[in-house]
Amino acid sequence: MSQPSSASFNIFSFKGRTRTLHLTWFAFFISFFVWFNHAPLMATMRDAMGLSDQEVKALLILNVALTIPARIIIGMLVDKVGPRITYSVLLVISGVLCLLFSVAQTFEMMALTRFLLGFVGAGFVIGIRMIGEWFPAKQVGVAEGVYGGWGNFGSAAAAMSIPTIAVLFGGEDGWRYAIASTGIIAMIYGVIYYFTVTDTPQGATYFKPNKAGAMEVSSKGDMILYIISKLPLFLALAVLAWKLGPDNLKILSGTAPSPFTSA
Repeated sequence: MSQPSSASFNIFSFKGRTRTLHLTWFAFFISFFVWFNHAPLMATMRDAMGLSDQEVKALLILNVALTIPARIIIGMLVDKVGPRITYSVLLVISGVLCLLFSVAQTFEMMALTRFLLGFVGAGFVIGIRMIGEWFPAKQVGVAEGVYGGWGNFGSAAAAMSIPTIAVLFGGEDGWRYAIASTGIIAMIYGVIYYFTVTDTPQGATYFKPNKAGAMEVSSKGDMILYIISKLPLFLALAVLAWKLGPDNLKILSGTAPSPFTSA
């Protein structure tokens, strides 16, 4: 039987819905920790891998390039299979990608794994649905604030702790071990999350759509708004294509004209 909506909200409790809140914000915390684990080590990686300034900038852009479309895809998966499975799988896959990034021997491998790791930034969407299922309307705002605030701290925690972890490992590959350790933590917690939470309180039903698909457009006004909403995505991809194209890093071929060069 689900908890009554009149139950008090005790942030220091680890029972019932508050337990789910703590387990979920920590999943979000780890996702951001993994997402930004490379940033504080960028100078070390640049020297170890002999990266140019352009390559360093490309890695920073690649890290966020997939986040916008990823949140749409992850949102569809949450509707389809539920937040528990989606978050668990996201953490495990992100951990694997993190390990691959840590052992990369070329810039191309680093770029590919960093690009794919942009998916972990979509973890925010999963937790919002989970918290919405567990908390009543009069408490869900505070609960989501706790989830977002404490979870977002993962990026700051990475900046503060990852360099120290790399120093503790020591050696030329200390940065690799530090990044790999965050991937292992993500995979372990993905399994823990799967076995410790449920999509809804006991007795409640998780409602899924009959089908998952793109946003429906039924009028000219909807079409205009839809195009406007997609402009940031296309702009981000244009910048990324230009940065990786023949005018810069030459990773992408020059078969299509760059939007930043004249004809």
